[in-house]
Amino acid sequence: MRSFAAAAAFRVALVAAGMLIPTLASANELERDGYKFAYTRSVTDTGDTVLAGTVTTSGEPFRLVVRDRTVSGDVGGRPVRFRIAKPLNGSAQVAAR
Repeated sequence: MRSFAAAAAFRVALVAAGMLIPTLASANELERDGYKFAYTRSVTDTGDTVLAGTVTTSGEPFRLVVRDRTVSGDVGGRPVRFRIAKPLNGSAQVAAR
């Protein structure tokens, strides 16, 4: 149950991060709803954004791949898949090149 709560919280954090990450590109920590996340962000050759790190409040690792408005990956070893309101700027910029 705790993993499910962390995944749900991370979903909310990712939606917020979708608006914040482009302006805070050097940031590698995020706090939302009492959860803290430490992560790295990279862009693949195909333009997908990869967010990988740890939910620092629970120690659960996560790896998420953002392609357009679809996010898929795992949090704490459990698969997650959801949509976000708008694509992250990093993946949209690469796709436009």
